[in-house]
Amino acid sequence: MKEVLQYKSSQIAYYTYGTGKEMVFCFHGYGLTGESFSILQPVLAADYTLVCIDFPFHGTTNWQEGLTFSDEDLWEIMYQINPIPNASFSLMGYSMGGRIALHLLQKFPQQIKLVALVAPDGLKFNGWQEIATRTVIGNQLFSYTMRHPGWLFALIKIASFLKIINRSIEIFTLLYISEEQERQLLYKRWGAMKNFKPRLNEIRKLINQYKIPINLLFGAYDKVITTSQGVAFKKKEPLISVKELKCGHQLIKEKYAAEVAMLLWKNFM
Repeated sequence: MKEVLQYKSSQIAYYTYGTGKEMVFCFHGYGLTGESFSILQPVLAADYTLVCIDFPFHGTTNWQEGLTFSDEDLWEIMYQINPIPNASFSLMGYSMGGRIALHLLQKFPQQIKLVALVAPDGLKFNGWQEIATRTVIGNQLFSYTMRHPGWLFALIKIASFLKIINRSIEIFTLLYISEEQERQLLYKRWGAMKNFKPRLNEIRKLINQYKIPINLLFGAYDKVITTSQGVAFKKKEPLISVKELKCGHQLIKEKYAAEVAMLLWKNFM
């Protein structure tokens, strides 16, 4: 069920699936919406309530607060949706949403029961995104490139030909910059989400302090976010579990719903 929440001058769209007592906030990937988690309703509806928020410049959320969306903004939106002081809940994040979930864990660990991550961003430092969104010169170049992308198209083609980047990354990148409207959205989306930066060493300390399980699921053929990133994050930490499916990056699909749902079980392995 889709609902809209008034927050400051913005309208935040979110979807609710299930009626179970266990609350899960679900964070979607880049270019997707909260509705993408509807695939989990047949599997989880009896035991879980999934709240799936459309991020700024995604879906039907009408974000009017500029190119800044903070963890405090997101936390307040979550509280307004579920206004129960000290209530505990789990987080699920896919791709970009995984980075958001990890950042919230490091900022507000006290109320988080479990974190389920599907092909999550945030396990590897993205230098290009950091430069493009958090430095003056980088942001100016980013803005210029989104308006005049010809040189970037050529550079990507050359890098792919020289095998500096693989074909999957070439396709993935061109998908989001081939059309002017998509480039404008990329600039806004990266800008709005720039302050969500998980610090993995700190997170590892917090999950031990608060005994928060983190369950990760990857696609074996994913060339963008690889299982090796999850393995490096886990090290020998027993509260972190890593599993792999024989697929690519697109894990939020009906045929993988059962495997994704299992991430919400503490001992999903």
